[in-house]
Amino acid sequence: MAPLVLPPAIKRVWDATPFDFLRVHSLRYIGPAALLARRRYRLDVPIVAHHHHLDPHWLNPLIEGRVMRAVERVVVGSEFAVRQAVAELGVPAERFAVVPYGVDARFAPGPRPAPLARRWGLEGRTVALFLGGLKARKNLFGLLDTWRLVAAERPDACLLVCGAGPLLEPLRRRAADLVEARRAIFTGYVPEREKVDYYNLADVLFFPSSLEGFGFSVAEAMSCGLPVVASNRGSLPELLADGEGGVLVDPDDRETAARRLAQLLADAPLRQKLGALNRERVEARFRWDRCARATKKIYEDVVDEWRRRRAPAR
Repeated sequence: MAPLVLPPAIKRVWDATPFDFLRVHSLRYIGPAALLARRRYRLDVPIVAHHHHLDPHWLNPLIEGRVMRAVERVVVGSEFAVRQAVAELGVPAERFAVVPYGVDARFAPGPRPAPLARRWGLEGRTVALFLGGLKARKNLFGLLDTWRLVAAERPDACLLVCGAGPLLEPLRRRAADLVEARRAIFTGYVPEREKVDYYNLADVLFFPSSLEGFGFSVAEAMSCGLPVVASNRGSLPELLADGEGGVLVDPDDRETAARRLAQLLADAPLRQKLGALNRERVEARFRWDRCARATKKIYEDVVDEWRRRRAPAR
């Protein structure tokens, strides 16, 4: 419906208040409509698209790839997103600009929230946290298999799985024995306003996702001063410095992931040291003011380039 409904709406906005460029926040739905509006109504504006990552889909080369080639710039949150689009869709690398996303300052270290610990029966226990959507690319069955190895070594530890999604009930069934023994807890959906408390409830974040275009849960946990054990896939190596704020592991190597998790859960001073380094890294690289400034500069550059190309030759 978007290519039918949106082009006339874009034209109405243009007629009321001419604008300098079109920002496309969805390659699949808004991208074709913006390109169609520019061509149909002869709008003299560049188009800047924003892109996260590509999930496997047969439409990717038919829509996303074509939109990426047709717009003036594609802004992405990671170098991985560029490599993926180049490799899978053949889009020229120079079409992209990389601007890492940001983390809100409210994600900050704090004391363990006692009411939340009581709510889930976690007083006196070490906690490994997963927080995110419960979907296939998060590698959650692998997370449970890894945790079984940790649980055998660390009887005081608990895995807290926070999030909702289509895999919630299958995961609960897979982990029924862990849940019954209070070695794993599934909280379901966590409201945005409660996320900071959950990060501060945990001792370490475990995030074995096989595909991320940025990794907000990892960045938020780092901002809260948590050490992280994360997958070495996708964009996560751009977020987490291996050996500095935690460890990057092959998500298919469950024995190594379990060993590194168990080491962190057993060593509070090490957790504190790595968490502090993560907090410093976020402050230096992943705040929204940095992201906003860099994005604004790209918009300005694209508009300037467009005007220079369109200016009549003297």
